[in-house]
Amino acid sequence: MNKSLLAVAVASLLSPISNLHAQEASADETMVVTANRFEQPLNDVIASTTVISRQEIEETQSKTLVDVLKRVPGVEVSQSGGRGHSASVFMRGYNSDQVLFLIDGVRINSAAGGISFNHIPVGIIERVEVIRGAGGALYGSDAIAGVINVVTASGDAKEATIVSVGVGSDSQKEANFSTTKKLDNGSTLKLAGGFEETDGYDIKDPLTGLNYGYESQNLFASYSLPITESLTGSASVRWYDSLAEYDSGGKNYGYSENLSLTAELEYQGKSLNSTFRANQQSIENLDYSQADGKDNAGTKKKIDLTNLQFLNQYYVSDSLAIGAGADWRKEKLNDDALSYGSPDALAGESRNTTGVYISSDFRVSSLHLTGSIRNDKHDTYDNHTTWSVGGRYHLTESHSLRAAAGTSFKAPSYSDLTTNPDLKPEEANNREIGYTGEFDLFKLDVTAYDNDVDNLIIWFEGSPWWYPLNVDAELKGLEITGTFNTGFINHTLIAEFKDHKDSAGNKLAKRADENYKWLMDASYEDFDVNLTYTYTGDRLGNPKETTDPNNVLPSVSLWDVSVGYWISPELVVRGRIDNLTNEEYQTTLGYNAPERRYFANLTYQF
Repeated sequence: MNKSLLAVAVASLLSPISNLHAQEASADETMVVTANRFEQPLNDVIASTTVISRQEIEETQSKTLVDVLKRVPGVEVSQSGGRGHSASVFMRGYNSDQVLFLIDGVRINSAAGGISFNHIPVGIIERVEVIRGAGGALYGSDAIAGVINVVTASGDAKEATIVSVGVGSDSQKEANFSTTKKLDNGSTLKLAGGFEETDGYDIKDPLTGLNYGYESQNLFASYSLPITESLTGSASVRWYDSLAEYDSGGKNYGYSENLSLTAELEYQGKSLNSTFRANQQSIENLDYSQADGKDNAGTKKKIDLTNLQFLNQYYVSDSLAIGAGADWRKEKLNDDALSYGSPDALAGESRNTTGVYISSDFRVSSLHLTGSIRNDKHDTYDNHTTWSVGGRYHLTESHSLRAAAGTSFKAPSYSDLTTNPDLKPEEANNREIGYTGEFDLFKLDVTAYDNDVDNLIIWFEGSPWWYPLNVDAELKGLEITGTFNTGFINHTLIAEFKDHKDSAGNKLAKRADENYKWLMDASYEDFDVNLTYTYTGDRLGNPKETTDPNNVLPSVSLWDVSVGYWISPELVVRGRIDNLTNEEYQTTLGYNAPERRYFANLTYQF
């Protein structure tokens, strides 16, 4: 029977430093690739990091990536309705689009703006890595708040075939499959796919009398082949589309489609690791009314996105590693792009960005130091140089102190510039200190941060249209995570305190000053049980330049529970209840969050 890895992942974060070389890590150690762009043990990462495993996603019956992320320290979620509707992920009080979003190390952020967190199919995810803190010195634009990397193809994936079907409230239906095969020539083939659909519910306040549904399909395939003992080649293709119904003076439809092709060569030598990766994406977004139909969409954007990466890590000695790499990215908005029925002002425009970086990792005795510097040449905003430094000092084998600082930037999106062509790039300075400790009965992680951002882009609510402006802001906070066991039950307690204001002293919207989370998981005989409690404090509803006493979202406490029963080692039936106490609440002003929801799932592995 499977066991939850949540406690293992958090415990690994708080454990002492292990050997520098990832290949020397123990077989059962949690590995990450996001922190320095090469696989390394989670123990070696100085940045605040959380890893969510495939097993945890299955046991909690997370239906969306948003469900996965809302359990992570420092992360707050806002959603305009239910499944498939617009969702924002605020990390340490930063904007949702200040988080760099990757799939298998490749960015899917586009200058057309916004990441459809709610549309990423969870059925293809092997694990999710969340790095909190500035990542601009390794990744370039957008990594102001941190980096989220969804890993779909894992080199250590076991050979298996999994079929899963489920049903739920609002006539939800879903089915997923995945199969991983180890072939005779040493290669690995993975195929996955799935679909889901739901009739939805009336998301608006006041009610419209209509239900707003969602449907999506996805396919994924990857193939990796060891060319030599040190060189491996791989290729993957990922496709998904989605259709969400939303309200805008009546029922409207938002359609998105993403096709991504990736080829990669990876070299792992005794002292040198290198990766060359090429990715081509075609992204299409359409918005249309029920009367006009898809062929006459009023908003139509197709983006071609090309990414090239050349990454290197050289181990000079057991105590020193040097990294260096380059990224090139080109984005092009189609010539016939439309925005609300009119030709888009930036139709046909393309953007080129070239970035190079150097990093270092040094260890001596109880001290671990890292640093990096990067330059990005943007054809619209010239050059941006970013840097980061970090260190951890082990007071004892079980207690350590850490500190990190870094800079980052974000260029305005096409959508930003269409409305306000005078917007400046965002620039941020992030600083944090932390403590990790392992005691007899519990483990503790404490992080305090103080971040400044110049030219923060905020879309303010206006009449009749929303509009973006640059403002300066400061974001300070404290994150406390503790883990402990009571018998066979694992507990993770999270407390977050934030102070986030712009230069005029106004609170940033949709972010609470206080958040609390309790994550409980247990396995007993043939049962797995997961319980999630989240408390979100009062926060402003929409960004406004003037004070509005009605612009407040009240605090809310939510309970979600999932239970799994293993009928056999291959067959498990699971159930989940969201919003167990049937709270009425909103995370976006004017949009009702789902009431109590029920889900059931049957999974067979062979």
